[in-house]
Amino acid sequence: MKKFAFAVCSLQETALLIVLCLGVSVWLAQAQESSTRADIMELLKEHDEALNQHHLDALLALYAPSPKTIVIGTGPGEKFQGPEEIKAAYLEIFKDFDKGTLTHSCYWKDGGGSGNVVWGAVMCKYTDAKGGKPREYELNVSAVAEKQGEKWQFVLLHYSNLVGNAAEQ
Repeated sequence: MKKFAFAVCSLQETALLIVLCLGVSVWLAQAQESSTRADIMELLKEHDEALNQHHLDALLALYAPSPKTIVIGTGPGEKFQGPEEIKAAYLEIFKDFDKGTLTHSCYWKDGGGSGNVVWGAVMCKYTDAKGGKPREYELNVSAVAEKQGEKWQFVLLHYSNLVGNAAEQ
């Protein structure tokens, strides 16, 4: 007959073990949340850098190649779905500002995710120039990305801004 060795723990030791296990679980969950927030914020940063330089190939590489991938703007009809429509949208956006003039300051950011999906949202003040003439505006941007292999890629990007005079709205 085999003998089994049993460890006898006191109530305090058992309670401490449970607290430690729960603490590790909470820490891991917070680390995952922090990691996914950082992942989506990095993707948005890469987007803005490529946009500023009018680097079309770099922008398109940030998007999942699915025909369901979509960019949505502010107004009616501003829906660009699939790689070809997204490419055409960026070619038009490039016409709106001079290369290398886009800067922004985001005053609110949030994001998170679970598994292979992350989301992010930002509110930013932007400046750029067209024909050397500077302009300022604000944008709200939200995004959803999926892990495609080893990299995150947008499946949805939505931007909006107030058009016209706020007092008239």
